[in-house]
Amino acid sequence: MNEKKQYLLSFATIMSIFCMGQIPGSIDAAISLIAEEFHLSSTTGLYVTTISALASVIFSMLVGMFAGKKIGYRKLIYFCAITEMLGCLLPFLVNNFGLILVLRALFGIGFGGMMSLENTITTILIPKEKRASVLGFGTFFGFGANCLLQFLGGVLADIHWNYVFLNHLLLLIPFAIILFLCPDIDSLAKAEQPAEENTEKEPMPKNVFAMWCMMGIMGITIAPLLIGCSFLSTEIHPSAAIAGVVAVFFSVGCMLGGLCYPHVFKYLRRHSLPLFLLVTATGYVGCALARNIPLLCIMIFIGGMGFSMSQASAMMILGLAASPSQLAMASASMMALFNLGMFLSSPFDALVGKITGDSLYLPLYIGAALLVLFAVVFRLRSPFPENQVTQPESEKTHK
Repeated sequence: MNEKKQYLLSFATIMSIFCMGQIPGSIDAAISLIAEEFHLSSTTGLYVTTISALASVIFSMLVGMFAGKKIGYRKLIYFCAITEMLGCLLPFLVNNFGLILVLRALFGIGFGGMMSLENTITTILIPKEKRASVLGFGTFFGFGANCLLQFLGGVLADIHWNYVFLNHLLLLIPFAIILFLCPDIDSLAKAEQPAEENTEKEPMPKNVFAMWCMMGIMGITIAPLLIGCSFLSTEIHPSAAIAGVVAVFFSVGCMLGGLCYPHVFKYLRRHSLPLFLLVTATGYVGCALARNIPLLCIMIFIGGMGFSMSQASAMMILGLAASPSQLAMASASMMALFNLGMFLSSPFDALVGKITGDSLYLPLYIGAALLVLFAVVFRLRSPFPENQVTQPESEKTHK
């Protein structure tokens, strides 16, 4: 197979993995309708989403332990893709809340595995000089798929609550690409392995721990923006339709951030992550201060841009810092901690509310402060490996 065809197959596969690995909110528009259908409280109805997050955390760790070692990458991708499709389509045929939860857990296993493999597969298949661009496009397509499924799910849920699951029929496109076009990832991974024979005995680099910590905290702090945006918008204007539009602006921001990432990274390199974190923090504070819908949309858009570029940077750092034998565990652990952080965001908000009486706005300010702290630390000591990332052209010229 010639090099160009190999690259195109790799690119299509990676984009499909991102599309199937970035859609945890695909049925959010119908959660209240599902709770109403089965006569459940709003908090119980949320288990339709949180059960997927919990399952993804557990399976992400298993992926990190076995991917490329005891189970081949391609077999694991096939398993995750099939599991995810079963878990997201079969609930349409079910009229029992307990069984829906079981199937949603199955969905969580599938998308959690896909999310954990995004960075690993990109690192294996894509040359280092093209990796930032591919990660940016992956973020764009992943959040684009989530945005499209959210919108379509809302339209279908208005017809009947269980029609929301039919929005996942769109995933048959990336599913088919993965099933029929996925290259031989395992052979390509082994080609890089000989020079790394003893890396399994090496400790995980400090850069990796820094990204684990950052993404775990971002999981806790981004949820008040994602989940809280509906409450923030209804505080301004009590309309579910407007709340849905506000939520879509976050995904659109993430999409644009994915497209911008490789271009910003090209010029700022090691100094890019602090900027992305500050952009995200600006979105947090802006959403907390916004008192009209247009401004709220702009601020949540900015928060989405910063978040997607920060996530792409974290993936890039892991790909550069971790050895091939460590990468699967490093990437899976990072995404597991992020999803765990999102699950813990509700008790975090509740705790802040219990102590201060403000569980809506104050968590956003706290989140912004934590991100600014990370930005300062990473500006003083960049987490990008020094021997892997060159300086910006502007710095070279200055010197």
